[in-house]
Amino acid sequence: MLKNRWRRGLVVGAAAFLLAQGVGRLGLLRRLELKAWDARMRAFADPAASSPDIVLVLVDQYSLDLYAEAQDLSWPWPRELYGYLVRYLAAGGARAVFFDFATTESSRSGPEDDAAFAEAVAEGGNVVLPVFLSDEDKASDPERLGLLARFAVEPPPRGVSDETFRSATLPIPELLRAARAVGNVRVNPDEDSIYRRLPLWHRFGEMTLPSVPEALVSVIDSGGGRPPLRLDRGGRMIIRFFGPGGTYRTYPVAALLNSYAQIREGRPPQLPPSAFAGKVVMVGLSAVGLFDLKASPLSGVVSGVEIHAAALDTLLNHRAFGEPSAGATAVYAALMAFLAGVGVSAVKRTGANAAFAAGVLLLPAAAAAAAFLAGWWLDFATPTVAVFSAVLGGAVLNYSHEGRERRFLKGVFRHYLSPQVIDRILENPGLLRLGGEEREVTSFFSDLAGFTSISEALPPSELVALLNAYLSAMTDIILEAGGTLDKYEGDAIIAFWNAPLDDPGHARKACAAAIACQERLAALRPEFESRFGRGLRMRIGLNTGPAVVGNMGSSRRFDYTAMGDTINLAARLESAAKHYGVPTLAGEETVSRAGDAIMSREVDIVRVVGKARPVRIFELVGERGSLSAEAESRLRDYGAALEAFRRRDWEAAGAAFAGLPGDAVASLYAERCRRFAADPPADDWDFVFDLKTK
Repeated sequence: MLKNRWRRGLVVGAAAFLLAQGVGRLGLLRRLELKAWDARMRAFADPAASSPDIVLVLVDQYSLDLYAEAQDLSWPWPRELYGYLVRYLAAGGARAVFFDFATTESSRSGPEDDAAFAEAVAEGGNVVLPVFLSDEDKASDPERLGLLARFAVEPPPRGVSDETFRSATLPIPELLRAARAVGNVRVNPDEDSIYRRLPLWHRFGEMTLPSVPEALVSVIDSGGGRPPLRLDRGGRMIIRFFGPGGTYRTYPVAALLNSYAQIREGRPPQLPPSAFAGKVVMVGLSAVGLFDLKASPLSGVVSGVEIHAAALDTLLNHRAFGEPSAGATAVYAALMAFLAGVGVSAVKRTGANAAFAAGVLLLPAAAAAAAFLAGWWLDFATPTVAVFSAVLGGAVLNYSHEGRERRFLKGVFRHYLSPQVIDRILENPGLLRLGGEEREVTSFFSDLAGFTSISEALPPSELVALLNAYLSAMTDIILEAGGTLDKYEGDAIIAFWNAPLDDPGHARKACAAAIACQERLAALRPEFESRFGRGLRMRIGLNTGPAVVGNMGSSRRFDYTAMGDTINLAARLESAAKHYGVPTLAGEETVSRAGDAIMSREVDIVRVVGKARPVRIFELVGERGSLSAEAESRLRDYGAALEAFRRRDWEAAGAAFAGLPGDAVASLYAERCRRFAADPPADDWDFVFDLKTK
């Protein structure tokens, strides 16, 4: 059976894996994977972990409005202002400066304006300018292309884009000559228009040109020798975004220009240049009308320079994510699919199966999160679809293959066995084979007093109704207490505890069930008298000891039952309860195992019919804490009288027993005391009485 489950699980896992791979190859899971990656980025975002050495200077709406009102300057501004900016940052000791806007056309303010900016760039010696590479087939200025060649690298380094660009939009020649480096600002977003990765190097004709972060790193650390960087399967760097827009320290460009003017005028600056010491300053556009707004995994709208800032932070501090190969990812998805398929097929118990399914469905998310923390983009969507398909397929097959059998077994046995027995049979159908095992059990026998006369007095229909009401009430108590119903024999109920499942508290639970049955019958007695004209009284016998428990019978018809001397003695004690006039008798081992939770009194030491060994028998009085003060007092008086009897003080014992009117056991002992006072037993008598009847 288990082998079939494993085989079925492997088939389910294989089918789920192939389904997930097929859906993935169609591209239907791509957007789900991208959104899942963004969720990981949001979940583990930590703006405080971003580099404090990267700052942004933005041409924002505030700066545009300020210069429009104060100096009547409209965009684009004269490039001389950018020269002021470069000199201000150089005075403060900035490590590198990047301008993220086009300088491809000559200034509207004339050649002198371009010359002033170029002079400042050359003096700064740390300025990176943007180039825009394109796949359009159009002519480029030969002079500018010649100047661009000095920024190319050979041989092509790791992380080169697969795409070869055919044209370039370049800064004017004056600025190309003055710049320390250039970087390609052409970055393609993923298919959902969100920027998550970029190539570090780009092919343009015969040249290999750097991206913006590579160009900035070359200015900051021209010595090289950096450790290898993790890349995605396409050779691109996956950007680590530490927070949403505004994560990096940001200044309006007007604040820096005003500070430069104040320094030139000999006044204290609004912002001291030293604030930028050792910083990489990235100058960009954030005003809405300048149209350099993009989307990141953590923000719907950010300035384009913030994408480059996050990319620089990732590259500069070696924080890029790796991506396992397609083959490794497929193996991982297959393992997840087989784990889910085999697990759901092999785990039999419903609760455990549901728990396993829930756990394995969460596993791709947990693995993806753990991989993120370790610096890897581990696929989430495909393994999740594979696991979900395997769980669903396994559940459907389990239901179709085994659901009918399980429902049949539950329907047949639910009236005869406890739910625990049914569950064990469903887990291991081998229990339905003939044979048994030796276990310690507590056996329960009950019988109705005077049932023969009751059955003769009632019509069959009323007798059946009475029995059904009585047996239903008692059986519910037994099963709720963890007992296993063995069988009914007319009005008799036979049950046992500690089989088929281990239950260390079986004796206590059996005693509590017997007490509860007597209390329930007492509560039902008025109703039975009203409906049937008969009140019912029950006798119960309990005994604890070894027994053989299992399926007994023929190969075509058998019952789950218990057999042995322990069971027989319980039946004898039920019969003996009539002799002593008590509702419930239990053997010494049962009372000892039940412990202090059950209150009892010793009734006698007897030798039952067919047994040579005597046993002490006890009446169950109630659960501890349930007796009234008067009942507890009578129980103590009875115990004192029994001690006197065992001391052979017949007169004192007889008087003490006689002082307990209405107590059948005390009356029996009072009669014994009178007899022994007149004719004492032999000195070696062991206080054992032989029961003559079964």
